[in-house]
Amino acid sequence: MTNFRVNYLYVVIAVMSSIVIAGCSTTKLTVNQTVKVFAKASKTYDKEADLMLADAGIRSNLKTFEGLREIVPENQRLMTLTARSFASYAFGFVEDKMEAAAAVGDFQTESEMRARAIDYYGRSKRSGLRALSKVNSKFPDALDGAPEKLERALKGFKKKHVPALFWTAYAWGRSINLQQDNPMLLVDLANVEMMMRRVIELDESFYFGGAHLFFSAYYGSRSPQLGGNPEKVKQHLQKVDEINNGKFQFSKLFLARYYAYPLQDRALYEQTLQEIVDAPIDVFPEHRISTAIAKARAKRWLAQTDDVFGEADARDE
Repeated sequence: MTNFRVNYLYVVIAVMSSIVIAGCSTTKLTVNQTVKVFAKASKTYDKEADLMLADAGIRSNLKTFEGLREIVPENQRLMTLTARSFASYAFGFVEDKMEAAAAVGDFQTESEMRARAIDYYGRSKRSGLRALSKVNSKFPDALDGAPEKLERALKGFKKKHVPALFWTAYAWGRSINLQQDNPMLLVDLANVEMMMRRVIELDESFYFGGAHLFFSAYYGSRSPQLGGNPEKVKQHLQKVDEINNGKFQFSKLFLARYYAYPLQDRALYEQTLQEIVDAPIDVFPEHRISTAIAKARAKRWLAQTDDVFGEADARDE
């Protein structure tokens, strides 16, 4: 009788364990399918022109993705989706709020938004690095080595790895841009540059030519003594226009900010921004959200033209 009870107890434990394991497997399977749905549904955000609605929707997804990652930590698609979501939200919405606050002298909000953007870019970068380390477990170590070591590691990535590679580098670069007062971080720009060059080698059209946009900012935000080059800015933006048939409004936004402004070409600056303001919201139907963001920033930048170029310059014209 005692042996029967003991054996019965073992059977109960075994059955319960099987149920728990099956339950975990079912949950993971469900979550993995949910991630696929989210990936496909993300296109609806790309087509959204209402920035308030897009802001609320994307923001609500951020913690959802981090929560799903607790259940399926090995899902590379989720890692990349998380990296993209945090990086694109930080640039499209958090940095925009930071700029808007600075424009009206609300420096407390500007500081808060800057810190939040840096945090979001950090989360994006970490998630992207996890995805890349699944392809090459030694890749994170290569980032701390000699350039030749990183170059060899990057050669191991193929076209299918471009999304993770791009969003990791993008988030890293934007974070550095927001912390230019920290010279220790500027050293990492060399890594970001090499990663973005690999993106161009593998698929220069990815995310509307996003790597070319990166390099237009890269060459347009520094002085000639530090590698700034207006002609390279134009070359990379021309590539973006070729890829998108001139419909991607961020190309014009970057032309104003990283080409016209450094050259102090006020006429080109105003003309380019006005073209964005006047562009129909459906000029690029598959990505209305970028058009809406560009139009909002162009309108604000136009209103600040005198502050940017100086009132004396305005009177001289």
